[in-house]
Amino acid sequence: MQVQKFIPAQFFLTFLKTNKMKNLKNKTQKVSSYSYMLLTLILMTSLWSCSDADDCVYDTNINESCELQAELNLSTGIDTNGNVITPTSGAVDPNWHVINQPPLISCSEPVLASFNGDAYVMNYNNSGPDAWVNQTGSSTIAPFDLGTSNNFYCNNPINSMGETIPYLFERSFCVLQDTNVDFNFTFKGDDQITFELVKNNPLTVISTSSTFVWGSSPPGLGTWSATNLPLTSGSYSIRAKLVNTVLVTLGFSLLGNLVTTNGDASISDNSLGCCENNIISILNILDDNCNDTFDSGDLLGEDWTFNLKDSDNTIIRTSQTDINGNIFFSGLPDGTYTIEIQNEIGFTQSLPNTTGSINITVSNNDVQILEFLNCPE
Repeated sequence: MQVQKFIPAQFFLTFLKTNKMKNLKNKTQKVSSYSYMLLTLILMTSLWSCSDADDCVYDTNINESCELQAELNLSTGIDTNGNVITPTSGAVDPNWHVINQPPLISCSEPVLASFNGDAYVMNYNNSGPDAWVNQTGSSTIAPFDLGTSNNFYCNNPINSMGETIPYLFERSFCVLQDTNVDFNFTFKGDDQITFELVKNNPLTVISTSSTFVWGSSPPGLGTWSATNLPLTSGSYSIRAKLVNTVLVTLGFSLLGNLVTTNGDASISDNSLGCCENNIISILNILDDNCNDTFDSGDLLGEDWTFNLKDSDNTIIRTSQTDINGNIFFSGLPDGTYTIEIQNEIGFTQSLPNTTGSINITVSNNDVQILEFLNCPE
């Protein structure tokens, strides 16, 4: 990150030393001059965010054309103008995206073909505005184009610890300068939904919600709030973990705003790519019968090592797959990268190719989901 330094105390002292109040002829002029200096100092320092007493840092990774605000509506099913999107077949939320694709076994639902990383706006059986998991002021979203009449009868897969692997959704936003924020969200999901606030690079979990379970007693709403939560400048996301466990359908809604605690305009929507958050998402599978498909007997390849290389073929990140076989290289600038797998002894890679590496280009806050299948020798 390019860094621009500005030292408020030194600026103020230099101003005093240079002027020495030579041209002030009475107390009124002194008061006016001091007021001018104070106003100038405030205006200058408002352009920088300070990490300590001496250095102030302006985050130049954020697009200058971004509209800085003091409040962001992070609800689901909202268009770029803040209007609620009407659920219908093909309707897409422009702000939320799906960043993984849990492997499903013996699932032949026609809507599987609609999966492309979009978050589709839907409403199960045209339920009322606050019925099912709907909330007035938002719309429900799902990873497939379910519209208002389609069902989904495939449950999420289970990992080696007996935990259900969620669909992972993400809604990005930008922080231009260090600030503190407040939020108070309500949420519902079918069958289970949990949220996290994360900083994208390095990937850091800052706050986590409780888990809402559909059909629990009392049903009500999930709530998630924070006050005066400090955020340093950079790219952030709300992540949602959605699980389907009892067939029929799936979806969730989130309703609420994120605001700066002191009202300063230092945050921005990221729907137009205001700060760089390209994602390369990896799913690693151990293909036991070597048929290039995840089916019965296959396992998720956890604790495998992947390297991320830049266009100069330099390793810039190394990470291990989690218990779900996933790695998320988040917060990436636009560019071309190489994903390199370090094959475990006794396996050969079959997909996406047999070379052990693949080049991928990302731009404009793109999400690229890559599936690696490894065949036992």
